[in-house]
Amino acid sequence: MTDIHTHILPHLDDGAKDTATSLAILQDQLSQGVGTVVFTSHFYGRKHPPVRFLEKRNAAYARLKEQIPLGLNVRLGAEVHFTGINVPEYEELCKLAIEGTTYLLLELPFTTKWTRELTEKIADFAYETGYTPIIAHVERYNEVLKKPALVNELVDMGCLIQVNAQSFLEKKTKGFAFALVRHGLVHCVGSDAHDLENRKPCLSAAKAAFEKEGLIAAWDIIQDNMLHVLIIKYGHL
Repeated sequence: MTDIHTHILPHLDDGAKDTATSLAILQDQLSQGVGTVVFTSHFYGRKHPPVRFLEKRNAAYARLKEQIPLGLNVRLGAEVHFTGINVPEYEELCKLAIEGTTYLLLELPFTTKWTRELTEKIADFAYETGYTPIIAHVERYNEVLKKPALVNELVDMGCLIQVNAQSFLEKKTKGFAFALVRHGLVHCVGSDAHDLENRKPCLSAAKAAFEKEGLIAAWDIIQDNMLHVLIIKYGHL
């Protein structure tokens, strides 16, 4: 399995608080059958420019690199907070894409209204750069819950859609999450793991939930999609 959305790098955002926590999360991932993990720490442009974020991210990875459990492939990336306002230069944004790919994980506004400027900026970024936005945890946005057709609009713009594994397990979210799957609107699943207490990885449980719903074939397609994302440029994991 592939986990395309995590907050495992230590001392970098609201995820793993230290290297020991990072290693414990990775070991848990491995025990669940995860073979590839993408580190997508939060990037907020108002705090640091991309170059400063990359310096901090690489330093965090250096503390962890030699201790990553055998059997796990890892890739660097970022979860880019994208409001459509004061967007960094596209060339700089592209540096935050998943390592070795042309795919960029975007986090959109949770509670504020999505303006035309926002969606036009996403479309413009994709058109001008040739990079593909992956919209993080689409099921969590108020705008999407009020107007699910927005997901179709994002897909029509060329975006891929990511849903959190936990959303397939919780009573209040699993109905909508599985409805997206049944409509072919989920391309990636990620744990969005931050720790082993409140926001732990649960991909194996999500896979079991897909199987219970009779959607294991869809799960396999989603896994294939994520492998395609990771090999698109390098040609290998």
